[in-house]
Order: sequence, then structure tokens, then C-alpha cells
Amino acid sequence: MSTQAFQLLSTPLHQKHIDLGGKIVPFAGWSMPVDYGSILNEAKAVRNDAGVFDVSHMARFVFRGADIAEKLDHALGGCITDQPIGMARYTMLLQYDAGILDDLLTYRIADDEFMLVVNAANRERDWELLTERLSGIECSDLTEDGGGILALQGPESLNVMRKLSGDANFAPDFLALGEIETEFGTLFFARTGYTGEHGYELFPSAEQIVPLWTALMSLDVAPVGLGSRDILRLEAALPLYGHEIHEKITPFDAKLRFGVRGWKTRDFVGGDALRALPETAVHLIGLSCEKRIPREGYSVMCNGEVVGTICSGAMSVVLGHPIATAYVPKNIDGDFSIDFRGKPLAANCVALPFVPHRSRD
Repeated sequence: MSTQAFQLLSTPLHQKHIDLGGKIVPFAGWSMPVDYGSILNEAKAVRNDAGVFDVSHMARFVFRGADIAEKLDHALGGCITDQPIGMARYTMLLQYDAGILDDLLTYRIADDEFMLVVNAANRERDWELLTERLSGIECSDLTEDGGGILALQGPESLNVMRKLSGDANFAPDFLALGEIETEFGTLFFARTGYTGEHGYELFPSAEQIVPLWTALMSLDVAPVGLGSRDILRLEAALPLYGHEIHEKITPFDAKLRFGVRGWKTRDFVGGDALRALPETAVHLIGLSCEKRIPREGYSVMCNGEVVGTICSGAMSVVLGHPIATAYVPKNIDGDFSIDFRGKPLAANCVALPFVPHRSRD
């Protein structure tokens, strides 16, 4: 294997992150800022005001063709043929046995054109599978075109977008796509995000991304790293590939039936397996603790017996105590605890999400 295979990719904002004191770490093959000094303060900024994440490491694929909607409908878990132009939709890429290979958003830009944004860690595998399933379709991987994705999130993000656009009446619906005119040109956006807050994902070109970041900083939007992003998505109980979802988990296990719309009748990869599945025997639960943070892989016990393992754990910035997710058998009842390296500590089973969603507000 060549040494080039080990070189990390950098987003166009790499130097900006360093200039802001960002702690740069390897993540899914990229050099990314995990924080700018305080993960908790950055998470608070998103919950209370507005923050921006550089998520340009996420893969952007564009597919074009007269029958692209029909082919995507077969290639993906969710129904695509009825997705309106100018709207985004959450769905999944499934194995033939209905295991989840990835979750993603589809953006219908035109009748014959879609953009898909997938997890950075799965870029190569997703590309290979999608291009195989979409034979005869024009396929483009735009991930390294010099542009990127900035996620503007938080209750003040609407006001920030109004300032960027100069449009006091700017108010797109949840999941809507659109364009705004800015001082650095026409900017494509989606009314989407991964925090549970009102927010937008911005898709600047190579020429726009640095001026856009600079403009957001001048509007006092807080730079936020991937560490806070993980806390925020966990508080909102939004799944993360490799944690709550992976190849051994089905959409039914993860309570993601909405991501496989039309599964009872549609012809799609994984559809036959989904229809043949018995009722799922497990479900995803939320756990809260008083002091120590449960880590991925820690055993979850009920009445002293191991019943599952932790998927994700973090200190909740809103609740002020540790939270975690785990898959456990359905209908189990009793006293929960988590094995902290041989020492069981009590945990409470709580409803998901931990923090109410405000993304549709």
C-alpha cells in the first residue's frame, strides 16, 4: 500500500480552523476540528443561539438521468419517486438482508437530478454500491471539488440567514431546498440539520466557502466542532452510523420506519427481507446516569443480568448529566445499571429523544 493512502484530506477551511484555535484530529480520513476550546460551550451555543459546523468531509454525490427517481427508488430504502422537486428526504442504503449500510439525505434538485449526502466513513463503499445499482445513470462525486457543506444550527439561525440574504421574509419550510442571493453570489441551501434545532445546511462553491465562513464569523455565529455535534445529535436521539445503526441493525430495530416509506409494496434492495422479518425483538432505549459517562460497548444490565451494550454516551449539555443509548430486549422491566469496568452503577430508562426537537419550528 502506498504512503499516499494514509494522507488525511483537509476541507477548504482547514487553516481557518487552526487560526481559531481548533483542535484538529483525524476523522474518517479527514483532518477535522473536534472543538475550539470547549465542547460543552459550543453545544450550548447551538442550543441557545447559533453555531456553524464545517461538515465538508461528508460525501456529496450527484446523479442525473431521465429515470433517476425510479432507479434511486430501487437502490435505496425509502420511496423516492414521489419526492417533490426542491425537497430533501431522509432514507437509508440497505443490504439485501435489510441491514443498514448507511443513512443519508436525498435532495431532489430537478426532475432528473438528485444530490445525496452520505457519511464520510462510508464514501467509497456507498459510491461503489450506488453506481452499481444505478447503471446507465450519470454519476458524479463532488466531495473534493473545493466546495463543501456548512451546517448552521440553532434558534438564531433563521435570523442569520435573513442577514446573509438581506431578505427579512426568508422562512423556508422544514426540508425545503432553495437559493439565496448573497454578497458572494447565489448560495444553495437545505432546511436540514443534525442537532434537533432549527437549522440549515449550506452548500458553498469553492469560491464561496471561505467568504461564507468569514461572513458567519462576522455575524457572531459560534464555530462548533465535531465533539459538540455528537452531543447535540445524541440529545436529539438522532442515529449515528457505527453506533445506533450498522449492518446488523434493521430500520425496524432502530425505529426508522419513516426512512423506508412504502416498504410493504415497493420493489427495492432489502424490501423482500424487510417484509419477511418477524417483529423485532429489541428496541432502542435512552439511559440517564448521575455521574460517569457510559461509553460505547459498556454492558447494560437489568436486575443484574446483561441485556445489551451502550451504543453512544455523552454528557448532556441541556440536562447536565450523562446520557446514553442502548438496544435491549422489548418488554424488559426492572432496575437498569451499567457496568463501568466491573462496577455496576444505576441508570434510569428514559424516553427518547432526551431533548425535544425544535428542527421543525
